[in-house]
Amino acid sequence: MNQDPARQIFPPFLPIWLRERIGTPELRPGMVREGNATILYADLSGFTLLTAAFATLPDGAERLHDTLNRCYSSLIETIGAYGGDVASIAGDALTAWWPDQLDLDLGRRCGQAMLAAVAALPTVITPKGPFRFALRIGVSAGLVHASLVGLPSHGLHFVLSGPAVAAAVAAERNSEKGAFLLAESTAAEEPAGPPAPLAATVPLSWEHFIPPSFAERLRLNDLTAEYRRCVPVFAAFDLPRRPEHLHPLVVQVQAVVRRWGGWLNEIEVGDKGSIFVLLFGAPVARGDDPSRAVGCCLELRERGLVTQAGITLGWLFVGAVGSSERRVYTAQGDDMNLAAHLMQLAPLGAVVVSGRVRNDVMGRYTTTEPIKVFTKGHPDPEGVPMAQVVSAPAAAGRSDRRGGGAALPDAVVVVGRVGERRVMDEAAEADARGQPTLILVEGESGIGKSCLLQELFVHWCERGRAGFSSMPSTRPSGANSMTPKSPGFETQ
Repeated sequence: MNQDPARQIFPPFLPIWLRERIGTPELRPGMVREGNATILYADLSGFTLLTAAFATLPDGAERLHDTLNRCYSSLIETIGAYGGDVASIAGDALTAWWPDQLDLDLGRRCGQAMLAAVAALPTVITPKGPFRFALRIGVSAGLVHASLVGLPSHGLHFVLSGPAVAAAVAAERNSEKGAFLLAESTAAEEPAGPPAPLAATVPLSWEHFIPPSFAERLRLNDLTAEYRRCVPVFAAFDLPRRPEHLHPLVVQVQAVVRRWGGWLNEIEVGDKGSIFVLLFGAPVARGDDPSRAVGCCLELRERGLVTQAGITLGWLFVGAVGSSERRVYTAQGDDMNLAAHLMQLAPLGAVVVSGRVRNDVMGRYTTTEPIKVFTKGHPDPEGVPMAQVVSAPAAAGRSDRRGGGAALPDAVVVVGRVGERRVMDEAAEADARGQPTLILVEGESGIGKSCLLQELFVHWCERGRAGFSSMPSTRPSGANSMTPKSPGFETQ
């Protein structure tokens, strides 16, 4: 009998609670299960420094991937040994739960075992010196809302919220590094009663919980950890007081984000509050990802779906991390951390961008003058630049009059590609001699096509030459106009 290969590939990307219900009528978008549970919320510190340390090495992505997997595997195995279920792994935070159990002592013993497991991990040797993970844990028990939100075509999300989750997060926040704090059990409550019946839907399958392009790469066994140029977005939102209202909110957010070409990668209910984590550039990259991210956040804000947002641009580690029992598709790096800090610094109602994003979107969006801010994890004594977006995009057809240097984000360096560079330089020189030349650059999304063309453009302008380029309008997908981008070559 042939076995469905999806059953071999996708289950680790879902909590056990969901795996047991795949294909059953109980599991439907908009479902809310209310009940008592024990919650363990853990936060690993040092991810940003570790990611930055490996980013300079030729095999940095592989070494970081191995290091993260070793750490996560130890934690996941420990939670499983105590009968727990890893509900989510969001960045450097991990949430485990024991549904239908009110057992603070069980959570305490699991937390102590997790601290011991992390302490037993070997020291990681990096180009910037030795490194060790540090863990903080909060444990609570009480009423929990388990919600399944989103559209199957856009990716479903399993979200835990409620008094017990809030108490565990608060306990973690107040604990010391290398320690855990036990919150008093929140009042155990009887569930509010059977939820309102949901409309019948097609039974859910594994693929409905995973980005389509990511799922396809999994099927083809073509999933490699890598450093990739991405635009991460952290957008805060008001968690609805009634858990059943979270689903329609997420559906609206997904529709806006997908229209702008991004992906809602995570929904966090943790120590930063209630957060939508969006990615532009992973799993699928586009040349104008920064502008798409800014436009998306402005629309989300205008629709009242988010309260404030932080946007950055840089090279992030992206890939599947975890163990054979539980894994997630994640992005890690300095700019991921910075986006979260910018969101927290943003005034209510503001969309705040880093200096790199501001440089990339000038001429399409108007921002305030950048100011220097000091954030956790960024030791730069001069601070990092931050600006607030103050207007919508320029009208279609308006020229972008940036200089050549602004077309290439200051952090983008494409390693290798010697042969491609030689061919492009020869074509440019032939064009300069009056021989019309066409360059066709093909390849998978996100491997650096736009960066190579931008590099060629900068060199062209540095020689005193001129040209023009165009790109799809940075309006939501579906707009068919072309908008001038900047002097240069590129037409996407």
